[in-house]
Amino acid sequence: MNQVSKNLLTLPLFIAIGLLIGWGAKYAWDWYQQPPALIETDTSAHFYNVKEPVVIYTTHWCPYCKALKAHLIQRNIPFHDRDVESGDASITALYQSIGYPGIPKIVIASKVINGFHQSILDDELEKLSY
Repeated sequence: MNQVSKNLLTLPLFIAIGLLIGWGAKYAWDWYQQPPALIETDTSAHFYNVKEPVVIYTTHWCPYCKALKAHLIQRNIPFHDRDVESGDASITALYQSIGYPGIPKIVIASKVINGFHQSILDDELEKLSY
């Protein structure tokens, strides 16, 4: 095999390796950037003037938010819903105080659940005797 043939065969190999490294790096970065599913923090501001044991931050278009609401309604769990796109500055400030982007956010007692993780939610609700 001559040198030109070797070069023609190795070029696609190097391109493929480069693409795999790039894809792997992006996947690793996305995984690293994911917020933790459960955070323990001071949530007292979220429950100011709220009687319900659960506060959720949602939007009207989010399918996970809809599934969360349906799950809470099905379990007869009272909740206070805050639409993060309503334009209300106080809701925006409370939502941003959680520190991680994304919806839905579920605030229960001194914990915040990032996203609709049904098993985590049910475990935290059981701790509140729901």
